[in-house]
Amino acid sequence: MKGYLKRTTFFIGLLVCLAGCSVSGTVSNETEPEELSVTLNEDWQEDQSEKEKEYQELLKSGDYNEDNIYVKVDPYDASPLSALLLFQTEEAIKVEISVAGKDDESTIKNSFDDYTTDHSIPVLGLYADKENEVTVKLTNEAGTSVEKKLTIKTGALAKSIADIEVNEADTEKMALGDSELTFVVPSTKRAYAFDANGDVRWYSTRYNSHIFKELANGNLLYLTKEANDADTYNVLLETDYLGKIYNRYDFSSSSASNDTGESKGEMTVIHHDGIELPSGNLLLTVNDGSNYIEDTMIELNRETGEIEKTIDLKDLLPESFYEEYDSTSREDGKIDWFHQNSVDYDEADNSIIISGRHQDTIMKIDYATNEIKWIMGDSSGWPESYQKYFLDGDVKASGGQHAAIVLPDQDDNAETTDILYYDNNISVTRGDEADSEKYSEARQVRINEEDRTIEEVWTFGEDLGEAYFTKIIGSARYLADNGNRLVNFGYREEGKTSSIMEVTEDGETVLDVDLTDFPASAWAYRAERFSLYNDNWTYQLG
Repeated sequence: MKGYLKRTTFFIGLLVCLAGCSVSGTVSNETEPEELSVTLNEDWQEDQSEKEKEYQELLKSGDYNEDNIYVKVDPYDASPLSALLLFQTEEAIKVEISVAGKDDESTIKNSFDDYTTDHSIPVLGLYADKENEVTVKLTNEAGTSVEKKLTIKTGALAKSIADIEVNEADTEKMALGDSELTFVVPSTKRAYAFDANGDVRWYSTRYNSHIFKELANGNLLYLTKEANDADTYNVLLETDYLGKIYNRYDFSSSSASNDTGESKGEMTVIHHDGIELPSGNLLLTVNDGSNYIEDTMIELNRETGEIEKTIDLKDLLPESFYEEYDSTSREDGKIDWFHQNSVDYDEADNSIIISGRHQDTIMKIDYATNEIKWIMGDSSGWPESYQKYFLDGDVKASGGQHAAIVLPDQDDNAETTDILYYDNNISVTRGDEADSEKYSEARQVRINEEDRTIEEVWTFGEDLGEAYFTKIIGSARYLADNGNRLVNFGYREEGKTSSIMEVTEDGETVLDVDLTDFPASAWAYRAERFSLYNDNWTYQLG
């Protein structure tokens, strides 16, 4: 079969505990686990290479120069608000482009600093259904510049994108960096990005669910389907904002599930998160096909598609937590006892921080040994052998939390680690029942790993009250440009509204946006702040 290079299968059966486990014995599943296979699939890349051959022929044809630039809108049929410029010049020049916005803050610029005579220039950040004004600045090695004006017409915006209402946007205090946009990562349907005016400047034609991450090389880790009308999100792409594909990993759908346990509707295999490790490999939250779901991680070799490591959380945590779990139930009878909804890597000590919604718990695990390093949460109900892992401090226990991430150093103290997360504040198994469901908030805590203490250093959301309580989903992100936080109240009004706010260190709201009228379940799972032209991305034709 064309395009299939490698196939690797991993099988999770009855496992003995990993190193550092505090519970002895084996795991007993009610049903036999199924296989989860991963296949490197090059079919889409083969189709893509045919397009690129055509573009290369146009570039080399001699028909296109600085006075007659070839423009191809949406060159990879995946990014409608993008274009590719092709032309040659007699002398080596560098290129700068500018997509005119409604104001200076919404104008998107980028410089391509290599001097060359063959030019394939990606244009990102066009407006939908508009004749966009694009300026192309050409500069030779002597420093002489000339500008060319282009008009690039785009089609109408996809109907499945939410209505965007900007209630507040103080661009002087927002972290906009180099033409940065606010990205909406959906639970399903379209991923898209808007500027400070609420205008969509990027979206993908490929549906997306939960996994939308920038990689070290500037590309995107992006979970999609074989086709938008397919049932299962089981195609993981390494792609970019232009829509070019670099890798495609197909996951078998036999272990797919959804959050409700319904037998119909959309499902996923990589259910909540995926990150890049320092090795370049990918660490993914998956279902393993057993009767217990959302409690397994795999490390995927980026080059081969082989699964190099498996972490089954049943091997780290008490048997009673999954064998006797009854805090939630599903129509399919599967047991979602942990509900891992995030993973982040801490390069300081080669560890990972994970969030488990259904245990109201955030914990740190040594990635080399799988040993628990600490646990954040209410220690009640945990066996005595686990009490040593809990951090000491007067910090309210989280409830049903999401998106726990490690922050850059905040206090010039190598012994501390700051964690930012979104606390839904709903007691699932052992959260704070007194305040449960009264509000949701972003929280930043500081952990001293030497003396095993924890303190709360920043919060936002409690004063908004029940109107901004979200029983599921949500995120909080640290914006390194100025220290602001981007907070996503993703499931307001029973999933009818997603509200995204950017707030300062002092709690001042400098961006307030409501998303409404989106398709069912297409709420903002997470909100991110990225630049379409990030510093690590380099586009090459072919």
